[in-house]
Amino acid sequence: MKHAPIKMIASDMDGTLLDSLSRVPERNKAAVAEAVRRGVIFVVSTGRMYHSARGFAEELGVAQFPLVCYNGSMIAKPDGEEFFHLKLDMDVALGLLAFFRDRNMYVQSYIDDRLYVKEDDAEQYRYYNKYFGVTGTAVGDALYAPARRPTKLLSKTEGIEDSRRLIGELSGMFPGRLYVTSSNEDFIEMMNPEANKAKCLRVLSESYGVPLENIMALGDGDNDAEMVGTAGLGIAVANARESVKKAARLVAPSNDECGVAWAIEEYVLK
Repeated sequence: MKHAPIKMIASDMDGTLLDSLSRVPERNKAAVAEAVRRGVIFVVSTGRMYHSARGFAEELGVAQFPLVCYNGSMIAKPDGEEFFHLKLDMDVALGLLAFFRDRNMYVQSYIDDRLYVKEDDAEQYRYYNKYFGVTGTAVGDALYAPARRPTKLLSKTEGIEDSRRLIGELSGMFPGRLYVTSSNEDFIEMMNPEANKAKCLRVLSESYGVPLENIMALGDGDNDAEMVGTAGLGIAVANARESVKKAARLVAPSNDECGVAWAIEEYVLK
């Protein structure tokens, strides 16, 4: 397949760069390292918070490049300084938190790159903590009355159909004032409406002087679809949602089959 030379790679983490046990496969590490050695910029673009994503960037050897976090709500420079940081409007955050409180539904909040939960023995939090390795602070009912604007709210659902229903319901509550997406079939994430991985890709394209046609983007979740469709070479891993596959120019092997390494080997290193 013909494509422009790749000078920048933007990759999602969970379900794409990481395997199903949240590890970076050695083959992915080697491919990324060789691409960077040849002068390619590698950007991790994730729904995760900064301090969670930073450790993986260091493991990959790409901590010298910016990190896109919170589904595009933040770009952090290599030294941790924020390039920009979008937060929810306070009235929107309070309305969302009241929605989950009144329905006795689980929700967690991210403020100033710290995770807050109501109770640290909640089943949903234990699942999140085990899967992502992020420790939250239990604050009881204070969760529903934050003093500062959250960057993101996250709720664990009962599966993809429940997620889709909630996405529609919550989007309708705050039209034009909320971005709701799903990076995992049983998570929904709520952010500032200007948050977007594709927008961050354009910002980095301009910042580094790398045209979009020279960028490869890889992903698996609904939150990756626009980024994958924006890049000159958009690639979905085999385990990706249908929205990502439709946006992509091609489909790589799954995350457990080192699809990121395959894509780099085939379209960057050859």
